[in-house]
Amino acid sequence: MRPHPLVAACVAALMCAALTSCSREDDGRNAEPTAGAAVDPGPEETEETGTPSEDPEEEPPFGTPVGWAGHPGQVEETEEPDEVEEDDEDGEEVDDPEEHTAVTGGAEGETVTAKDADELAEHLRAEEPLIVEVEGGIDLDGRIRVGSNKTLLGVGEGAELTGGALVVEEAANVVIANVTMTVDETAVSIGKGAHHVWVDGSTFSGGDGDPLVSVTDDADHITLSWNRFTDAEAAILIDGGDDEERAPRVTVHHNFFDGTTARHPRALNAEHVHVFNNYFRDNPEYGVSSADGANVLVEGNYFERTPLSVATEKDDEPGNVATRDNLLVDSDQPELRGEVPDPPYAYELDDTVTIPDLVGSRAGAH
Repeated sequence: MRPHPLVAACVAALMCAALTSCSREDDGRNAEPTAGAAVDPGPEETEETGTPSEDPEEEPPFGTPVGWAGHPGQVEETEEPDEVEEDDEDGEEVDDPEEHTAVTGGAEGETVTAKDADELAEHLRAEEPLIVEVEGGIDLDGRIRVGSNKTLLGVGEGAELTGGALVVEEAANVVIANVTMTVDETAVSIGKGAHHVWVDGSTFSGGDGDPLVSVTDDADHITLSWNRFTDAEAAILIDGGDDEERAPRVTVHHNFFDGTTARHPRALNAEHVHVFNNYFRDNPEYGVSSADGANVLVEGNYFERTPLSVATEKDDEPGNVATRDNLLVDSDQPELRGEVPDPPYAYELDDTVTIPDLVGSRAGAH
């Protein structure tokens, strides 16, 4: 079994420190392993194939954060800025949005180890960038906040976190990877000004009816990739709330929704949600839902025994949905609504017919 790319990268980083120079090989998982556009799986159960963008020119040192988390951009801070600049035209003082690059987590900092919940909480709230490694099981004993410029990485056989949740609020440049979380609430909560957050290669179960991962309020530039969701009623909730000017932008790709009931994701008031190359299997209610004016692009996904692949209305105002190149097995075609633009970032689709084997074998913590 291949090691998680972030695990391999941490080992490589230590070698670089000792030898002063080194080169990196990417195992290809987060770099979208299959080249070329997705093929048309058949005229009866698929939509029109889209044209993928070119590969990114550069990669962060531990892999490729495909999607919104890997897309540089200006993000307005939720806190009051220390300085304002004067508008040249009318003399009014205006906020100066800060330019943020693609997510790198704690790559610029030291690597530390957390053996229990207290050490984990201390490292994750530190001011400096850190790669925080965890091996084995930890009882979180509550909600632990994750600060800016942090990588939480399960090593060895990965980390199993129970008894609590990870909360990313008013923080930026965060990576959570190769962890297993079995919880009675939302496992990872991303909201209140969080941006450029990447949740990758992890396994989530439980939730007790709450979504296992939530992206709420004005959280922005989020990618959820190569995760496995199982034994849960709700997988992912993306909800911009009432703030029409700061609706979330989220990418959901190469995740395995294994028997989870619904919300894969459910998007409400989201500016742009891109759902591609995910494997949906035995989801009794629905796959993807768009409501309250959300804009959702669904492409290259494999729906298997999911009665309703995509829903545009469920108890709320309808949302917009565009679909293409999805393969439906014992799943109904969706009723489309509105128009959804293509994302501005580079990405590459894997062939839809390969998704069950590709995602089924690689998604989740290892």
